[in-house]
Amino acid sequence: MMIDCVQYRVANSRLFYFLKENSHTNLELQLIHFWARHPRAKLSLYTIANALDTARINLRESIRTLIERGILQEQEDGNGLITYSLASDPETLEYIEELARLDWNEIRILEKQLVGEPVLA
Repeated sequence: MMIDCVQYRVANSRLFYFLKENSHTNLELQLIHFWARHPRAKLSLYTIANALDTARINLRESIRTLIERGILQEQEDGNGLITYSLASDPETLEYIEELARLDWNEIRILEKQLVGEPVLA
């Protein structure tokens, strides 16, 4: 079996270990990837659910988990609207920026590696 250099680089990156540690479900991984594409966004649960084409009920627990891990933050305005955004921790932002630089193929390889699927070249 041959492993190409892209697979080797992704498998051995700090990003892989960050994602392995912080995205225990597919939805958590989708949320992290979503914020990698929209790092400055401040969005409501309803908007995130529409963007990811999933039910709000499915998102609540995953968002709460990512808030507890310091990846996302929650803000409430004076009218009671709750929005979510990427946390401003420099280390987290570094991982998010690295994830944003990956191309589609690298992301698919990374997703397979995170769930332990074999990746063939």
